[in-house]
Amino acid sequence: MSMSQSYTAQSALLPGRSLPSSHDDDLDSTLGDDDSSGAEYCSATESIYDFRVENGRTYHAYMDGKYLFPNDEPSSKPSMGLQVVLRMDIVYQAITRIFNGKAFFAPVRHPHRVVDMGTGTGAWAIDVGDQYPEAHVIGIDLSPIQPKWVAPNVEFRVDDIENPWAISRSISLIHSRLMSGHSIRSWPNYLRECFSHLSPGGWVEAQEISWLPLCSPSGPFPPESSILRWHSIFHRGMRNAGHNLCISAEDIARAMEEAGFINVRVHREILPMGPWCSDRRMREAGTLVRESVLQGIGGISSAVFTRILGWGILDMELFLERVRKEFRSKKIHGFWPLLVLHPSFFPCLPYPLLYIAEESRHFFNNLQREVLKHHVQLVRKNYPQLTP
Repeated sequence: MSMSQSYTAQSALLPGRSLPSSHDDDLDSTLGDDDSSGAEYCSATESIYDFRVENGRTYHAYMDGKYLFPNDEPSSKPSMGLQVVLRMDIVYQAITRIFNGKAFFAPVRHPHRVVDMGTGTGAWAIDVGDQYPEAHVIGIDLSPIQPKWVAPNVEFRVDDIENPWAISRSISLIHSRLMSGHSIRSWPNYLRECFSHLSPGGWVEAQEISWLPLCSPSGPFPPESSILRWHSIFHRGMRNAGHNLCISAEDIARAMEEAGFINVRVHREILPMGPWCSDRRMREAGTLVRESVLQGIGGISSAVFTRILGWGILDMELFLERVRKEFRSKKIHGFWPLLVLHPSFFPCLPYPLLYIAEESRHFFNNLQREVLKHHVQLVRKNYPQLTP
């Protein structure tokens, strides 16, 4: 069986299938060999739902322990599952507002194959599948928490993106969002994989936040801020677990260029912690972000505080109540930097192909001029009445 663990994300038009028949011919080339027997497929499908249970929360089973945030599968824990799905989708809606509805900024016109790394609930992949019905969109995550009924051109797979990839090397766009530090521990390794799997003319885009909170001068953090203390403790716990959250835009841009991408562009926005911005769109986004934090900070903190740092549940909950209270304060105008990085000059081609492409462009331009010149000479010779 391939490295990836497939499960059936059923199409709304073709129930019981992970891909529509129009994509059957592309399945092997797109997703790698998957000639496993029915028994192997069944056991893999069952194993990815055998979640770790800790402090009343559930965590992914595939590559157990690698990702420290809960997934709370909806079918087994309705209230918790709804909470996690809502938190993820609320953040997605907030960022969609900040980006004015744009799913990505890379200049991709007609994507053929799109991969969403760390797809979460699959919202981005589903929306891109709707926007580009001719594209084959694959969402990859450690947890199978995506909808079971999706459009015919969308599929979800369970996989660890830090392992060698079992997908084709003909992808138009590789997208990731909010993965830095906790899901992508080595940007150089990740971006080298991206570069090697993109088709000529393919693009990569990373949409990330900086986990270093900032604030507007109009609403500074108070002395002894619980929000700042939470970030400090959370950073320490993640660092103890091998995750570095202090990754800057410059770090990612440098890793992109070292992987072979050219002229990396950084688009900067802010992710407000509450509805303090004067702009209506940003105010709506801030309202959503605050709601997501109030709902989800317990889940985000649980494994880091208790499993990694050894806090007791009661101590953690008492501290988190102070953090939530500060998030509710209208006096604090805090935000996280929101970054979008992608190459901006030339589509992804290995350096030898860049040279060939540039030389070919000059060759065909010169050839076109010579053909046109020869054509004009023939017209003048054979049809003198048409020339001045």
